[in-house]
Amino acid sequence: MSFNSRNFVKRYKWWIVIWSAFLLERIVIFATFWQASLDKGGWQNFYGQTQSAAAVFLMKFHEICDWHPPLYYFLTSVLLFFFKSQWAIYFVQIILAAVTVFLAYKIARLFFSERIALVSAFLLAIEPFWAWHNILLWSENLSIPLTLVSLYYFLKFVKSGGLKNIYLAAIFTGLDVLTRPNTLLLLTFLFFWLIVVFLFRNRLGIEKLFWFNARQILISFLIFLSAFFVVLAPWMIRNKIVYNRFTLANILSTNIYFYNLPPFIAMQKNISYGDAYCQIQNTAANNLGENVDDQGDCRKFTKEEFGQQLDFYQSYSRQYILANFFPYLKMHLIKSLAFPVQPGYFEMWSGYTGEFSKPDVTGLITKGDWRGIGEFLGAVSPKLIVYLLGIILWVFASLALLAACIYSYFQAKRENKVLRVERAGSYFKDKDKFLFFWLSLGIVVYNMLFLSPVVIARYRLPFYIFFFVPLVYVINLIYHLIRGED
Repeated sequence: MSFNSRNFVKRYKWWIVIWSAFLLERIVIFATFWQASLDKGGWQNFYGQTQSAAAVFLMKFHEICDWHPPLYYFLTSVLLFFFKSQWAIYFVQIILAAVTVFLAYKIARLFFSERIALVSAFLLAIEPFWAWHNILLWSENLSIPLTLVSLYYFLKFVKSGGLKNIYLAAIFTGLDVLTRPNTLLLLTFLFFWLIVVFLFRNRLGIEKLFWFNARQILISFLIFLSAFFVVLAPWMIRNKIVYNRFTLANILSTNIYFYNLPPFIAMQKNISYGDAYCQIQNTAANNLGENVDDQGDCRKFTKEEFGQQLDFYQSYSRQYILANFFPYLKMHLIKSLAFPVQPGYFEMWSGYTGEFSKPDVTGLITKGDWRGIGEFLGAVSPKLIVYLLGIILWVFASLALLAACIYSYFQAKRENKVLRVERAGSYFKDKDKFLFFWLSLGIVVYNMLFLSPVVIARYRLPFYIFFFVPLVYVINLIYHLIRGED
């Protein structure tokens, strides 16, 4: 059979557009940022923008002191060992980004039409903040495709069952957590998020929506937990031997002390974040003397001394938060609101110019400093305009998710009534969309609660598709509504 280029282009025209835009944008961004970095040290400036770069070039196959999980450093160390060049890392990261686009398409295609899936994948492919991160040495470049493949198998299970999907979701979630710990409890949370709507299915009028019963979902959850633990156990046992602690990463013992307490103390005492951070450093020094601080060099201390310091960080932060629980909760919830709308384009602009001047907006809100917010918004500049346009984009995407969840619920409820009356095995292609949007909302809620008060735009990168699909879905609905179509 001869190759017909015309038929090939016609059949795959959307994918040709997606991959062309994907590559072109990354070439332009890399060239632009490289040119901007020439007077700031060239490659060194690229490295300086990422916390993980130092560990990458040590080639230890894991991070010194194991503040973070090892999988990304293992990958980069293997690449540097064989190819002796950082270009190998960037090449693999671009390949992983392409895999991410395809996985996003596959996730969308589970529940939606080819058009919605392709347009959503296209939006992901051209999103500039993510494209910028593909040329930086961040562990997200590995964790994002792992997050999406685990969610793909979880969503396949939710839609149609299959223990194979549960095992694969558990395995890839384990690998994801061994890259970044942010998703440690994500699928556990989503199981409970799913169970909530399942328990109220009769009251909500959607009892025909689910293929499983209570026993099946409980057994599936236990199987997931067991397989998930099997993946994590070897590394946790290794850390028990090295640090005398069953842990995935030592940052899990310090992050509340160094990341949660400073913004709360800043709000509580009406001081700057820097002053609050100095206070907790002084508190640690007064109680411990010289200490490892935030991700310092643990090799200065014995295993016992290091363990005592981690215990202090955990116990002090826990006691402080419990003693001020409701004020802390207020701050935590306010700062969590930044997760779905934080654009990251201001940081991208700052990475290009080397100048950073954005205040902690949510911190100003928690302190009621409206004057400070006004001064920030009043200083009109190109990067402020980019920042505000980014917020508008993500506000619309977040509102689209809420609207899609509500609309698809009523669609599912309507179709449930038809199934109840007909008592037949009729299948309505729209009824599963509510499950997708409900679980997408669960993903957002989990990240808002789990990541706050340190809400960084790149933490949302793995979940872009769960914003873009509802955005495209709602725009498509409005388009057909305007045209008077059902």
